[in-house]
Amino acid sequence: MRTSPRLLLVLALSACGHDKGPGIGDDGVDAAVTPSDSDPLSGLPTGTDQWTAVCAKHYGDAISAKFCAGSAPPTLTSLADLEALLGLTVQPNPNNDPTINTNVRVTLNGESTGLGIRTVNAITPRAFLMTPPSTNGVANPSYQVLSFQRGEPFVELVANDPAAQTLRFFLVRFHPACEGTSCTHADLQTPTIESNWTGYTLYDDQTIANTTVDCLNCHQPNGPSAKKILRMQELVNPWGHWFYPERPATLQIVQDFQAAHGQDNYAGIPYQNIINTRPFVMMQLNQNNGFATQPNAFDTLKINSELASAGASQTWAQLYAQSVAGLAIPVPYFTNPYDRTKVAAMTAAYQQTMAGTLPRDQMPDVSDTLLDSALADMSITPKAGLDGHGIMVHMCQMCHNSRLDQSQSRAKFNIETLAQMSRAEKDLAIARLQLPTLDKHAMPPARFHELSSTERQAVIDELAK
Repeated sequence: MRTSPRLLLVLALSACGHDKGPGIGDDGVDAAVTPSDSDPLSGLPTGTDQWTAVCAKHYGDAISAKFCAGSAPPTLTSLADLEALLGLTVQPNPNNDPTINTNVRVTLNGESTGLGIRTVNAITPRAFLMTPPSTNGVANPSYQVLSFQRGEPFVELVANDPAAQTLRFFLVRFHPACEGTSCTHADLQTPTIESNWTGYTLYDDQTIANTTVDCLNCHQPNGPSAKKILRMQELVNPWGHWFYPERPATLQIVQDFQAAHGQDNYAGIPYQNIINTRPFVMMQLNQNNGFATQPNAFDTLKINSELASAGASQTWAQLYAQSVAGLAIPVPYFTNPYDRTKVAAMTAAYQQTMAGTLPRDQMPDVSDTLLDSALADMSITPKAGLDGHGIMVHMCQMCHNSRLDQSQSRAKFNIETLAQMSRAEKDLAIARLQLPTLDKHAMPPARFHELSSTERQAVIDELAK
């Protein structure tokens, strides 16, 4: 069974201490509250101190305006509180009445190439709540988007700053009640995670830029002087990895969600509304606001056509080659990446846990539904046959290259200039390759990638030259 990346925050969240290390990244100032060594944000300011730092930057976006309106951080004890603060509360609307929820649009997907690349599925999908895009193509200068997936205590936010003509990305790191003892999968993957928060911290993208949860690797891939972008690789119909019941493959994703959740609201979205969500709202938001051209765009219709006629897709293969070459973020799997046997088992476990017939501390990681054969194609594991250098290019280069902010410590580990890298930096990388998986400094980060012992040794041997 694969290592669960959820354990990076599921276990030992109440442990003391932090490790501020040099070189490859994740270093920062002492925290007001010291999370565990597995927390990618340990060492950064927290709570009111971090809120003060964000608000002192006087950003001009809608999210900053709402968080910074008072003399103290707003009280948030649940996802519902956060959605209410941002004006993104979703009301039940089983008949899709257009006069209801005029403040918000919703869509969900069942595969991610971002922070949830290993964990987003139909049982723990990624939900997006956003400002309604116009239907006539007009830009909305004050739009905002909230993204949440059960499993980790994170909420991702982005808003446009019209005065600065840039996007502002934020990460809310909240504290579930279970952190006082220890968190189980049931604590983090059921409705429990959405309420009874004991605190939170609001981080802006600049503060977390040198961590493994950096927003800008994906949203500013050409470096700090380039324009920040919204990402939707699968921009247009038929949206093969989104909740889209009009087509059999995407209807299966919706049905898998319904089989597990029944009348379980998700991410503040009433269960009655799920069947009526559509990805075209995210498409419109991107197209209306200058992001109609996506890097590494996934042409679902063309890929599906090639698969149907030839059993393989040259279009998808070209996209994948860009990822293997370290030039683009991972490409979505060419079809549905789920193992049906795993889906059935995890659905049953979730249902039993919610019904009380399976003890909560025995619920498995219900995000563990990916086909083992899909992991390399999803860039979770390296493409087969690569040597040590090729593995580093595929697994590491998107976060360690010449385009990113060269003032960050992780810029010292630049795969593009490996031949000129110092012996000390290579030795530090070797040490991090041998750290326990749960250590936040372990390479590669387990939330994104996994190496076999043979692949890991090949990388170590390459770095030892």
